[in-house]
This record gives sequence, structure tokens and C-alpha cells, in this order.
Amino acid sequence: MDTKKKILLVEDDEALAAVYKSRLEIEGFETKVVYNGEEALAAAVAFRPELILLDAMMPKISGFDVLDIL
Repeated sequence: MDTKKKILLVEDDEALAAVYKSRLEIEGFETKVVYNGEEALAAAVAFRPELILLDAMMPKISGFDVLDIL
């Protein structure tokens, strides 16, 4: 069974997130996008990605704080 590797993309710039998501999916990754730190924490638990691409400067909870919590 060939399952796609999962990537959680955390980026508050929606246009940039769309570009990253498109490219990652072209490369064969299952990609979930969230737009702030609160969503990132919930998605990390629910989605269980192999990799998290995390923006540092975001509203609500910064990427640095998300990293500390995870």
C-alpha cells in the first residue's frame, strides 16, 4: 500500500500558502493548510503529519510558541 506522506503547512498569508500547497501536492504529498497557531495545534493532533512547515510570525499564537508547545 503506497500512502502519501502528510505535511501540515502553517502559513497566515493565504496566497503564499496556496502556492506552497500546490507545489507540495504536485510532488505527491498530502497537504493540509492552516492559517494560525491555534489551528496548527489542533491540526497537528488530528492530522498527524510527518512534517510541519511552520511560519514564525503569525496571529494568535506565534510559530515559535507552537513549536514550544508541540
